[in-house]
Amino acid sequence: MNRLLVCDGQQWADQTPLTYDGQEWYRAAPLYWDGAAWMAAAPVPRRFPGFIAGTSGTAGAADVASLPVPAGVRTNDLVVSLCVQQSADADEPQLLAPAGVLSTRYTLRGSGIGLHTAVWPWDPHRGTRATWAAPGGGHTALANLVYRHASIEDLTLTPVDGVTEHSAVTEVPLPASENHTVLYAVLAVSSSLTGAVWPQEVTGRVQLLGEFGEHHISLMTADTPGGLPAPGALRLDATVDAACAVITIPGHTDGLPTWVLGDPDSSVLGETTYLG
Repeated sequence: MNRLLVCDGQQWADQTPLTYDGQEWYRAAPLYWDGAAWMAAAPVPRRFPGFIAGTSGTAGAADVASLPVPAGVRTNDLVVSLCVQQSADADEPQLLAPAGVLSTRYTLRGSGIGLHTAVWPWDPHRGTRATWAAPGGGHTALANLVYRHASIEDLTLTPVDGVTEHSAVTEVPLPASENHTVLYAVLAVSSSLTGAVWPQEVTGRVQLLGEFGEHHISLMTADTPGGLPAPGALRLDATVDAACAVITIPGHTDGLPTWVLGDPDSSVLGETTYLG
């Protein structure tokens, strides 16, 4: 509660404005603009934050690449920004805007193509674009995904839980998901990839299929509620070298049991879950 204190020359007096609701006067809760509406408090985090929207795009041989975040983003929405760079310098690309956000990098051993990630809670002063410094003159692919009702307090500095790499495969196995919403980001390098199919347990999101320089570089994303020990594999129509990054979108449990369809450990009908 924001209080207004005024000194009358001898002491401080409470002069906080009051609001009358027709029956009584009360101190109204302070409001802030979240980009779409006036809010008195941040939204309550949920166990499985939901996907709102995504954007994607490519940049040619440039040292700076920029992509807008999805329209409709609101304060405390979680933005996941992905940057795929070909023929990069040894220096790690940096996220220029918004400032102060750390990024992580993984480089495919065979092709040297880098997958860079950054995650941050959005608010109006962070702006409406993610801008990467991508030195080296290579080609760059970008994607921004927005999730709502994430637990900002549980966001770590390194949100990538792990990365697996695969050579000369037509299927990319997806690692187990745990606890909250899990985002899979798959980077594939091939000369002939034109399509991909996610397993039933996950939902495809932003996808980029295209040719950049000497390689066909594809960036594909999907998410699922946590709890699946082995959600399956991403099936491809060509042989690829690939990397799969696992990113947790942290939520907050209310202490009540949640049934996740397909979770054989925590959601067994008749044992841990009862229909009422």
